[in-house]
Amino acid sequence: MARPALIVHGGAGPVPESESTQRQAAVERAREVGWSTLTDGALAAAMAAVRHMEDEPLLNAGIGACLNAEGGVELDAGVMDGAGLKVGGAACLRDVRHPIDLARAVMEDGRHVLLAAAGASKFAREHGLEMCDPSIFITDRKRQELLLGADTVGAVARDADGHLAIAVSTGGMTGKLPGRIGDSPIAGAGFYADDRFGAVCGTGLGEAFIWLGLARLMVVELQHGMEPASVARGAVDHLGKALKASGGVIVIGREGSPQAAFNTPAMPWAAAE
Repeated sequence: MARPALIVHGGAGPVPESESTQRQAAVERAREVGWSTLTDGALAAAMAAVRHMEDEPLLNAGIGACLNAEGGVELDAGVMDGAGLKVGGAACLRDVRHPIDLARAVMEDGRHVLLAAAGASKFAREHGLEMCDPSIFITDRKRQELLLGADTVGAVARDADGHLAIAVSTGGMTGKLPGRIGDSPIAGAGFYADDRFGAVCGTGLGEAFIWLGLARLMVVELQHGMEPASVARGAVDHLGKALKASGGVIVIGREGSPQAAFNTPAMPWAAAE
């Protein structure tokens, strides 16, 4: 019997002082949603927390996400079940109401790991997922044009059976080129989960996480016996020293408490165990 745990983050990066309290509150609401679902398993809890954050306008995922260089919203999401190393990702989405639902559908379908753009939307429609007009994601265009940093929202969970899972979702980075895909839907870069060792999720400059393969590197360090807190701090240090990049991570090991680390001015996060 394992001790259940959940940790949720709302993105690492500069946060306007006027939004700091509200963003933290949004993350805490997501934690409560995820925690209330943990009896259904780690995957259900991580999914529920991230799905909630896709509806929080102050977070960079789903509604209220940042805008690309053409003034549109393109969303990415990823999910991983540590029990069988099953992964699903979705990228460059414009009309899928909850990108995290599509990532899970890709994972459960099993034929591919990552679907993008029009093909991903077609897959979503064929699987009966909720679609929407792209305009629903734009709630305050002026604010969304000025969003700073490159945020992701994510959740990592461990259930009573010791299973680990992770879910991530993002709008990417403000002013990105249309078609840009960051680390959030890419296993090994922005997230990774393995029941044998632990689960991790990153947020920050996606290109840096991809260049370093940072999420997989963190799980290898857990595999070698490093404590989750040391892994989290080391990953953020590596991010800064190797590439002068900013970001943050959340980690849950096979045992022990959830951990978080970041080298940015803020990263709203909340945990329960």
